[in-house]
Amino acid sequence: MTPEEEQQYGTELHDVKRARTRLMVCFLTFPLYVLAVTRLLDNGQDITWLMLAYMAIYAVFGIGMAVTRCPRCNQQFYVKHYFLNPFRRRCSHCELSFVKDPGVPQ
Repeated sequence: MTPEEEQQYGTELHDVKRARTRLMVCFLTFPLYVLAVTRLLDNGQDITWLMLAYMAIYAVFGIGMAVTRCPRCNQQFYVKHYFLNPFRRRCSHCELSFVKDPGVPQ
């Protein structure tokens, strides 16, 4: 990202990155979810509320990431055609990046 793009799209690109971070945190906490389910089942407790809560949070963050728009081209940032790519750092349509280019002077 050039300094001009950072100045022009900085806050919008921060929101794009935040949408990805939310989904990644949910994805990376899956082992904690499995541990919690295992402990609840070992104690003979109901896990329905935990399953529904985790699925709802995952769905909200996934949909939030899928509908996030690029500030430059106004297309879906992480979705090209039908597939969501959460590892993208550039817009799937116009290639706007939310990562600073190492070769661009600050």
